[in-house]
Amino acid sequence: MKKRLLASLCFAAMALTACDKKPNEAPASSSTRPASTQPATAALSSNNAADIKNNLNQIERLSNSRAKEAAALQNKANEAAQKSDKASLNAIVAEMKTYIARFNQDLDALNLKSSELDAVRDKIKKSNNIGIELSEASIANTPDTKKITELQNRATQLQKELVTEMQALQTKAKTAP
Repeated sequence: MKKRLLASLCFAAMALTACDKKPNEAPASSSTRPASTQPATAALSSNNAADIKNNLNQIERLSNSRAKEAAALQNKANEAAQKSDKASLNAIVAEMKTYIARFNQDLDALNLKSSELDAVRDKIKKSNNIGIELSEASIANTPDTKKITELQNRATQLQKELVTEMQALQTKAKTAP
């Protein structure tokens, strides 16, 4: 079970750092935005290369500003998992939850104008939250391997979708002046 725990924590931690990659590499990390925190935008643009480019840059800047903290959490989680240090793992998962909550709030605060990047933002947040669920499931007193596998599969699928979408959007942004 130690290998499964380590793999799950690594996978969850990967979700924390996946967004710090350039959009044409491999983004990830996301969750659904509660309706109460959704910005009140009159109308989002669709298929507007300039808005897409601007919004990609906003998300990339935010992700890059948080990359160091995410990498540090990932390293701490890996070390604690290798040592089977339950107390440290619990503390690290609590830190991850705080990190994800702040990151998701910062994503919500972005003034995005593109409907495409607004949808990406939601997927990033959904991925972030799945990563936290996965971490919590992995450190449970009796980990549910079925639930862990399901969460890993959901996260993998969501990350694949994000990579595909971000690559397409990056291509579209190149057409902007």
